[in-house]
Amino acid sequence: MKTFYKTALSTGILLAGAPAAFAGESPQTVVELFTSQGCSSCPPANAFISDLSEDDDKLVLSYGVTYWDFLGWKDTFGDPEFTARQKLYGESLGIGYVYTPQIVVNGAKHAARYKRKDVDGALLAPVKDVSVDLMEADGHLRIETDADRAVIVTFMPGTQSIDVERGENRGRTLRLSNVVTNVQPVTPGATEIPVKDDLAYAALVHDPETFELVGVSVLTPK
Repeated sequence: MKTFYKTALSTGILLAGAPAAFAGESPQTVVELFTSQGCSSCPPANAFISDLSEDDDKLVLSYGVTYWDFLGWKDTFGDPEFTARQKLYGESLGIGYVYTPQIVVNGAKHAARYKRKDVDGALLAPVKDVSVDLMEADGHLRIETDADRAVIVTFMPGTQSIDVERGENRGRTLRLSNVVTNVQPVTPGATEIPVKDDLAYAALVHDPETFELVGVSVLTPK
Protein backbone atom coordinates (compact mmCIF):
# COMPACT_ATOMS: atom_id res chain seq x y z
CA MET A 1 0.00 0.00 0.00
CA LYS A 2 1.36 3.41 -0.99
CA THR A 3 0.79 6.81 0.61
CA PHE A 4 0.74 9.96 -1.46
CA TYR A 5 1.27 13.59 -0.59
CA LYS A 6 -1.66 15.91 -0.88
CA THR A 7 -2.48 19.56 -1.37
CA ALA A 8 -5.68 21.31 -0.37
CA LEU A 9 -7.15 24.61 -1.49
CA SER A 10 -9.03 27.05 0.71
CA THR A 11 -11.47 27.46 -2.19
CA GLY A 12 -13.18 24.22 -1.28
CA ILE A 13 -10.99 21.53 -2.88
CA LEU A 14 -10.60 18.84 -0.24
CA LEU A 15 -8.17 15.95 -0.11
CA ALA A 16 -7.85 12.99 2.18
CA GLY A 17 -5.03 10.89 3.46
CA ALA A 18 -1.49 12.40 3.52
CA PRO A 19 0.83 15.33 4.32
CA ALA A 20 1.19 18.34 2.02
CA ALA A 21 3.13 18.34 -1.25
CA PHE A 22 4.85 21.23 -3.03
CA ALA A 23 6.77 22.05 0.15
CA GLY A 24 3.53 22.46 2.08
CA GLU A 25 2.01 24.87 -0.44
CA SER A 26 -1.12 24.47 -2.52
CA PRO A 27 -0.68 25.51 -6.15
CA GLN A 28 -2.37 28.83 -6.79
CA THR A 29 -1.55 28.90 -10.50
CA VAL A 30 -1.80 26.24 -13.20
CA VAL A 31 0.37 26.69 -16.29
CA GLU A 32 -0.30 24.28 -19.15
CA LEU A 33 2.09 24.14 -22.09
CA PHE A 34 1.04 22.61 -25.39
CA THR A 35 4.25 21.76 -27.16
CA SER A 36 5.72 19.49 -29.82
CA GLN A 37 9.12 17.90 -30.20
CA GLY A 38 8.78 18.65 -33.92
CA CYS A 39 8.32 22.40 -33.39
CA SER A 40 11.48 24.51 -33.67
CA SER A 41 9.78 27.40 -31.81
CA CYS A 42 9.00 25.31 -28.72
CA PRO A 43 12.34 24.92 -26.88
CA PRO A 44 12.25 28.46 -25.34
CA ALA A 45 8.74 27.78 -24.01
CA ASN A 46 9.89 24.42 -22.66
CA ALA A 47 12.70 26.22 -20.80
CA PHE A 48 10.29 28.83 -19.43
CA ILE A 49 7.98 26.13 -18.09
CA SER A 50 10.95 24.32 -16.56
CA ASP A 51 11.92 27.50 -14.71
CA LEU A 52 8.38 27.93 -13.39
CA SER A 53 8.31 24.33 -12.19
CA GLU A 54 10.68 25.32 -9.39
CA ASP A 55 7.97 27.51 -7.81
CA ASP A 56 6.06 25.88 -4.96
CA ASP A 57 2.89 27.83 -5.70
CA LYS A 58 2.60 26.76 -9.33
CA LEU A 59 1.68 23.56 -11.10
CA VAL A 60 3.13 23.30 -14.60
CA LEU A 61 2.13 20.62 -17.09
CA SER A 62 3.58 19.85 -20.54
CA TYR A 63 1.32 18.24 -23.16
CA GLY A 64 2.77 16.76 -26.34
CA VAL A 65 0.46 17.44 -29.30
CA THR A 66 0.40 15.43 -32.50
CA TYR A 67 -0.39 17.73 -35.42
CA TRP A 68 3.28 18.43 -36.23
CA ASP A 69 4.27 14.75 -36.38
CA PHE A 70 4.22 14.91 -40.18
CA LEU A 71 7.27 17.21 -40.16
CA GLY A 72 9.60 14.23 -39.79
CA TRP A 73 9.65 13.53 -36.05
CA LYS A 74 6.83 11.91 -34.11
CA ASP A 75 6.48 13.41 -30.65
CA THR A 76 7.38 10.61 -28.24
CA PHE A 77 4.98 11.99 -25.62
CA GLY A 78 2.27 13.05 -28.07
CA ASP A 79 -1.34 11.96 -27.72
CA PRO A 80 -4.41 12.96 -29.75
CA GLU A 81 -6.24 13.44 -26.44
CA PHE A 82 -3.87 16.28 -25.58
CA THR A 83 -4.53 17.88 -28.95
CA ALA A 84 -8.25 17.57 -28.20
CA ARG A 85 -7.76 19.31 -24.85
CA GLN A 86 -5.92 22.14 -26.56
CA LYS A 87 -8.78 22.49 -29.04
CA LEU A 88 -11.20 22.84 -26.13
CA TYR A 89 -9.11 25.76 -24.92
CA GLY A 90 -9.13 27.18 -28.43
CA GLU A 91 -12.92 27.20 -28.29
CA SER A 92 -13.29 28.49 -24.73
CA LEU A 93 -10.69 31.24 -25.23
CA GLY A 94 -12.42 32.35 -28.41
CA ILE A 95 -9.51 31.89 -30.81
CA GLY A 96 -10.84 28.91 -32.75
CA TYR A 97 -7.45 27.41 -33.57
CA VAL A 98 -4.40 25.83 -31.95
CA TYR A 99 -0.68 26.51 -32.19
CA THR A 100 2.64 25.63 -30.58
CA PRO A 101 3.99 26.65 -28.27
CA GLN A 102 0.81 27.67 -26.50
CA ILE A 103 0.92 28.48 -22.80
CA VAL A 104 -2.46 28.53 -21.05
CA VAL A 105 -2.62 30.07 -17.58
CA ASN A 106 -5.46 28.95 -15.30
CA GLY A 107 -7.50 28.11 -18.37
CA ALA A 108 -8.21 31.82 -18.67
CA LYS A 109 -5.56 33.32 -20.96
CA HIS A 110 -3.01 32.14 -23.48
CA ALA A 111 0.12 33.24 -25.29
CA ALA A 112 3.11 31.80 -27.11
CA ARG A 113 5.41 33.55 -24.64
CA TYR A 114 5.00 34.99 -21.19
CA LYS A 115 7.22 36.89 -18.84
CA ARG A 116 7.48 35.59 -15.30
CA LYS A 117 5.74 38.65 -13.89
CA ASP A 118 2.68 37.89 -16.02
CA VAL A 119 2.38 34.40 -14.59
CA ASP A 120 3.27 35.38 -11.02
CA GLY A 121 0.25 37.67 -10.91
CA ALA A 122 -2.22 35.07 -12.18
CA LEU A 123 -4.23 33.29 -9.47
CA LEU A 124 -7.00 30.75 -9.71
CA ALA A 125 -10.48 32.19 -9.59
CA PRO A 126 -12.18 31.48 -6.24
CA VAL A 127 -14.84 28.79 -6.13
CA LYS A 128 -17.22 27.72 -3.42
CA ASP A 129 -19.00 24.49 -2.64
CA VAL A 130 -16.87 22.34 -4.91
CA SER A 131 -15.03 19.33 -3.52
CA VAL A 132 -12.54 16.78 -4.81
CA ASP A 133 -11.44 14.02 -2.47
CA LEU A 134 -8.39 11.96 -3.49
CA MET A 135 -7.61 8.77 -1.62
CA GLU A 136 -5.10 6.05 -2.47
CA ALA A 137 -5.21 2.45 -1.32
CA ASP A 138 -4.15 -0.92 -2.71
CA GLY A 139 -2.64 0.53 -5.84
CA HIS A 140 -5.67 2.61 -6.86
CA LEU A 141 -6.49 6.28 -6.66
CA ARG A 142 -10.10 6.99 -5.76
CA ILE A 143 -11.53 10.32 -6.83
CA GLU A 144 -14.79 11.55 -5.34
CA THR A 145 -16.13 14.86 -6.63
CA ASP A 146 -19.27 16.89 -6.99
CA ALA A 147 -17.72 19.09 -9.68
CA ASP A 148 -19.58 19.15 -12.98
CA ARG A 149 -16.40 19.39 -15.06
CA ALA A 150 -13.13 17.96 -13.78
CA VAL A 151 -10.21 15.91 -15.07
CA ILE A 152 -7.44 13.84 -13.56
CA VAL A 153 -4.11 14.57 -15.21
CA THR A 154 -1.36 11.98 -14.84
CA PHE A 155 2.18 13.27 -15.33
CA MET A 156 5.84 12.40 -14.88
CA PRO A 157 7.20 14.73 -12.20
CA GLY A 158 10.54 16.36 -12.97
CA THR A 159 12.40 16.73 -16.26
CA GLN A 160 12.47 14.40 -19.25
CA SER A 161 15.24 14.66 -21.90
CA ILE A 162 14.65 13.67 -25.52
CA ASP A 163 17.29 13.46 -28.26
CA VAL A 164 15.56 14.44 -31.50
CA GLU A 165 16.95 12.66 -34.55
CA ARG A 166 14.86 14.14 -37.36
CA GLY A 167 12.67 17.09 -38.23
CA GLU A 168 12.98 20.76 -37.29
CA ASN A 169 14.79 20.02 -34.01
CA ARG A 170 17.18 17.45 -35.44
CA GLY A 171 20.31 17.09 -33.33
CA ARG A 172 18.84 18.92 -30.33
CA THR A 173 18.23 17.56 -26.86
CA LEU A 174 14.86 18.78 -25.63
CA ARG A 175 14.01 19.02 -21.94
CA LEU A 176 10.41 19.01 -20.83
CA SER A 177 9.00 19.37 -17.34
CA ASN A 178 6.07 17.50 -15.78
CA VAL A 179 5.21 15.67 -18.98
CA VAL A 180 1.56 14.60 -19.12
CA THR A 181 0.86 10.95 -19.89
CA ASN A 182 -2.93 10.84 -19.54
CA VAL A 183 -5.99 13.07 -19.13
CA GLN A 184 -9.16 11.45 -17.86
CA PRO A 185 -12.50 13.22 -17.42
CA VAL A 186 -14.11 12.74 -14.01
CA THR A 187 -17.87 12.97 -13.62
CA PRO A 188 -19.66 13.70 -10.33
CA GLY A 189 -19.47 10.67 -8.10
CA ALA A 190 -16.59 8.25 -7.55
CA THR A 191 -13.92 7.10 -10.00
CA GLU A 192 -10.94 4.81 -9.48
CA ILE A 193 -7.74 4.65 -11.51
CA PRO A 194 -4.57 2.56 -10.99
CA VAL A 195 -1.55 4.42 -9.66
CA LYS A 196 2.14 3.98 -10.41
CA ASP A 197 5.02 4.80 -8.09
CA ASP A 198 6.83 7.10 -10.51
CA LEU A 199 3.84 9.19 -11.62
CA ALA A 200 1.97 12.13 -10.13
CA TYR A 201 -1.69 13.09 -10.31
CA ALA A 202 -3.50 16.41 -10.47
CA ALA A 203 -7.23 17.02 -10.17
CA LEU A 204 -8.18 20.05 -12.24
CA VAL A 205 -11.63 21.56 -11.85
CA HIS A 206 -13.04 23.66 -14.68
CA ASP A 207 -15.85 26.16 -14.57
CA PRO A 208 -18.54 24.30 -16.56
CA GLU A 209 -19.46 27.41 -18.55
CA THR A 210 -16.19 29.25 -19.17
CA PHE A 211 -13.75 26.29 -18.91
CA GLU A 212 -11.50 28.44 -16.71
CA LEU A 213 -9.75 26.52 -13.94
CA VAL A 214 -11.23 27.12 -10.52
CA GLY A 215 -9.40 24.50 -8.47
CA VAL A 216 -6.41 22.17 -8.43
CA SER A 217 -5.17 19.42 -6.16
CA VAL A 218 -1.96 17.46 -6.60
CA LEU A 219 -0.73 14.07 -5.40
CA THR A 220 2.89 13.04 -5.88
CA PRO A 221 4.59 9.81 -4.72
CA LYS A 222 6.03 9.84 -1.23
